[in-house]
Amino acid sequence: MGLGISYALPRALVWPSGPLDAPLPVPGFGVVAVNGDLHEGVTMFSRIAAKTGRTWLMAGFANDYTSICRDIVLLRPTLMGVEITTVHPFIERDGAAMILLSACATRAFAFNARGQIADVPPPPRSSVSRGADRGWGELKRRMRASAVGHEFWPLESWEIRVA
Repeated sequence: MGLGISYALPRALVWPSGPLDAPLPVPGFGVVAVNGDLHEGVTMFSRIAAKTGRTWLMAGFANDYTSICRDIVLLRPTLMGVEITTVHPFIERDGAAMILLSACATRAFAFNARGQIADVPPPPRSSVSRGADRGWGELKRRMRASAVGHEFWPLESWEIRVA
């Protein structure tokens, strides 16, 4: 499922109502799927984010066999270093664009059509649970739709998918 999320997540954020196989902008942000302990991945991609000035999203899976994403970590270069924040997909209402909401629900991030990240106002606390369910549901739908009917991954992709 790591390949699925590294393909579906950037498209859901950049082209929320576009086709599942929409081309992605460059420059943009990177997406990586990691199995097991996230610590090494966070360390490595923090360095890459700082060096390249590119934002990275790291999707964490427990092992090679699970399809359940347990965490998404945002690694965002800043003037002071690299901001590291656990986030989850969020859709406030049907038809709204997907954003990323921090685990504490006090920060929210959106991506434009060029793949650039921006801070946006966080949604009301009363909508956090339903919005997170919609966000994860849409991401899972996109992951399944990208792979349906294919014995092998149908789209060009790598474990590290640069958007």
